Amino acid sequence: MSKLMMTLLGTLLSSVSLFAQDTAQAEVPFSEDVVLRLFGRTREAVFTEILRVGRGEQPVFLETFYDYAQEKMPIAQMRGVLLREYNEKFQMLDEPVLHNLTKSILKNDRDFVDLQTRYHRRMVKLLGASRAAMFFQLDNYLDQSERLYLQNGLPFIRELETGRRIAAARLQPPGH
Repeated sequence: MSKLMMTLLGTLLSSVSLFAQDTAQAEVPFSEDVVLRLFGRTREAVFTEILRVGRGEQPVFLETFYDYAQEKMPIAQMRGVLLREYNEKFQMLDEPVLHNLTKSILKNDRDFVDLQTRYHRRMVKLLGASRAAMFFQLDNYLDQSERLYLQNGLPFIRELETGRRIAAARLQPPGH
């Protein structure tokens, strides 16, 4: 499993720059787009294959998988809205608004963890502890990839951008 995850990570990192522009223009949600581009299969097909879901388990697994994806979608969409609002309006927001926005982002993260906790119980009953752990490892991998992609597509907070430029300038050899 670790070799598979390392291969997936390497493929994703090498592919992000290749399809970042296409994805920004596409109507397909990033999570489906990245899975299709990396694996040539749907998200459910990837999960079914990696978790080695048997034919007898497949109907119940897919029903649970779709329920999970359906409940996860509004949480992920809200995360995107909150992060965009935070990054796009950072310079114009006052302290109370920034405080509330940050609290909303943290609540969104808690909602996601709560969802995973509820579905972890279901996946353990359905697949056993090992494959349930693999399910959430793969789900978290894809979720973090989506977060990274979303964050990279947002305007960077000016103070952090300035700090990054200063750090980059320090790394350059003299005379450049």
